[in-house]
Amino acid sequence: MNEQNLQNIETDKENNKPEKHPKQDFQVERLAFFSDAVFAIAITLLVVEFKVPHITGSTIEDVLKQLYDLKFNFIAILFSFFIIAVFWANHHLLFKHIHNYNNQIIIANMFVLLPIIFFPFTTTFVAECFGRITPDFMTLGFRIFSLNVFIAALAIYIFYRIAIVKYKEMSYPMAMQDKINFVRGSLFRIVFFAVMFVVTCITSNVFIFDLAMIIVVVLYRILKKRLAWNNV
Repeated sequence: MNEQNLQNIETDKENNKPEKHPKQDFQVERLAFFSDAVFAIAITLLVVEFKVPHITGSTIEDVLKQLYDLKFNFIAILFSFFIIAVFWANHHLLFKHIHNYNNQIIIANMFVLLPIIFFPFTTTFVAECFGRITPDFMTLGFRIFSLNVFIAALAIYIFYRIAIVKYKEMSYPMAMQDKINFVRGSLFRIVFFAVMFVVTCITSNVFIFDLAMIIVVVLYRILKKRLAWNNV
């Protein structure tokens, strides 16, 4: 086949390519803006779920004690805020590359948002359970919260596989280091919180719980150095 024929084939391919819809970029932005709104509302509701204590004391010390009793609420808010912020950053990274969409990408994105909207509830629940200071309640609270984070981490990883890997024509190529960092972080959160969920289902022993967390972190650090990340 001569060069002229090859050029003709390439020209035919270009001519047969569907034209870009005039609102395509706007529709992708709508998808991103809608998702950002869900993340923002979820973060805002973290603090809305916690009520300001009804001041019943007669001294400043009494009021400070009432605030101190909310320590688990504040810890839970900060932890959930950090978790949601990490997921939003990952989501933002993916949408930096996505320039088109299909039904699969829309559905995968909605499944990313589903566990996000549950964070205000699971955060309040874990704070209430930790406030009882008993191992059974504490493990129950963290079990529900771990399940929430696990589903969120799994959902955003699946979204990455669909939008960036499966339908790669819908996105601009990601830098290899960005891919490696994204996959490493996602798989670590999936495995870590899956293990935490399983451990809290098996036992309420705090020592075993802490030991499981340390083992997962150490194994991740070892594998991070040894594994070659191909086809991510």
